Amino acid sequence: MKLKDEKPLRAENLRLHNKNLVLSLLYSRRSAGISQSELVEKTGLKAPTIYRIFTSLIEENLIEPVETSFPVMDVTKRGRKPMNFCVRRDARYSIAVDFWSANLSIGVFNFWGERIHSSIQNLAHDTTADEIVFLISSVIKNTIAELHIASAAIIGVGVAAPGLVDLASEQIVYYPRIQGMRNYPIVEKLKNLLNLPVILHNNCSALALGEFRYGGFETQNSMFTFLFRTGVNGSFIDNGRIFINSKRQTLEIGHLPVCKNGPKCACGRKGCLQACISALCPDETVSFMFENVDPDSDSGRKILKAAAEYMAVVIRTIEKIFAPSSFLIVACNDRIAGMLSEEIGKILDKPDTFGNDSPVIFHAAYDPLFAQKGISDQILINYFAR
Repeated sequence: MKLKDEKPLRAENLRLHNKNLVLSLLYSRRSAGISQSELVEKTGLKAPTIYRIFTSLIEENLIEPVETSFPVMDVTKRGRKPMNFCVRRDARYSIAVDFWSANLSIGVFNFWGERIHSSIQNLAHDTTADEIVFLISSVIKNTIAELHIASAAIIGVGVAAPGLVDLASEQIVYYPRIQGMRNYPIVEKLKNLLNLPVILHNNCSALALGEFRYGGFETQNSMFTFLFRTGVNGSFIDNGRIFINSKRQTLEIGHLPVCKNGPKCACGRKGCLQACISALCPDETVSFMFENVDPDSDSGRKILKAAAEYMAVVIRTIEKIFAPSSFLIVACNDRIAGMLSEEIGKILDKPDTFGNDSPVIFHAAYDPLFAQKGISDQILINYFAR
């Protein structure tokens, strides 16, 4: 039964959906490829439909036969082995942007998801929101010119931005460390400058997706990532997808209250996780929290232990809400991240009355290349979901 306000699926939308379904399955196989007969089995589409889709994809130069897939006789079936096809490496490209108050990184990925270019540059502390947008536009234009990539081959630009991100309005709601970044329509501005499709997400979420998929952690099916840079944020990856709230906004874990009468936060409230941890290492000249903390000194260990106590409160809360299979702590370097995760593990070592076991906690040094990969994958997720 069709709901009252449900719109019927138009024929052209159905054709596009089926085409993208086939293309996404071809993409998932990379160089191994997949045959038309196997796609019939996997998709439930009829063979003539698959044939028409393959014809269209070949005409658009999106797919090609797998080089090692030669049609050979199958003596058991009196026929030829089906030929596998794969997406062409250079058929399409995605451009990944990750920025925050300290630096900007840009990566270019081919249709196999391979990074073919990456650049990182520092930002001046007084760089404004508009200046960052013009810089992003300039770097992207120069990069695609140097790589000789046609605009028509670019399926999207993905922006992994700091602060609270609203996916519905495609705006950065607020990021206090960059002047002018409040209710900032970054997608609209970049679309006008680049004349390319642009998507937006939070950079902690992009990093979390990249670490979940490519970090080499045994995450099972979910992982909650904490990122310590100038502030603290977190993102939940469940079954390979980024969690967003009912308002289609990203999470702001740094503003969870952990201390009733704690220090005042930039958000205007007191006792937020970010404010409490920032108060432990108040050196505002550094780009990363704990960057000047000596983990081998008594004072350094005291700071990390105090930070771990705040983190333990938040992790127990997150366990009750999301029940992630694991947690990841990302900090300025692997030593700091490792000591934080170790101290958190000590505090949470004993199961509570609900029978929750000690959480699995991984750690890693911050690497913007994982954020690039995460937002690039998000471009593909959106592209195949059309």
